[in-house]
Amino acid sequence: MALSILKELLEGYVQSLFDEGVVNDQFSQIQTLKSIREPDFVVQLIDTYLVDMETLLSELTIFSDSLDVDFSKLALLARNAKGLSAW
Repeated sequence: MALSILKELLEGYVQSLFDEGVVNDQFSQIQTLKSIREPDFVVQLIDTYLVDMETLLSELTIFSDSLDVDFSKLALLARNAKGLSAW
C-alpha cells in the first residue's frame, strides 16, 4: 500500500519536472535504459558526465586565463562542452 502511494508521488513529481521544463524526453530515455541495464547505470552515466565536464571546464579556464588566448582552441572546448551537455 505505502509503495503504491510512493510510486504515485514519484510519478507526479516527475510529471511536474516535465511541466516546468526541468527535465525533457532524454530523462525518460535514461530511465528506460536504467530499467533495461544494471541499476547503477544512471549513476555511472552521471559520474562520467561530471568527470568529463570538470575536465573540459578546467581546460577552458586554463586557456581563457592565458595571456595569449588561442580562441580556436577555446571555441573547440566550448563546442565539446555544449555537445557533452546536449546528450
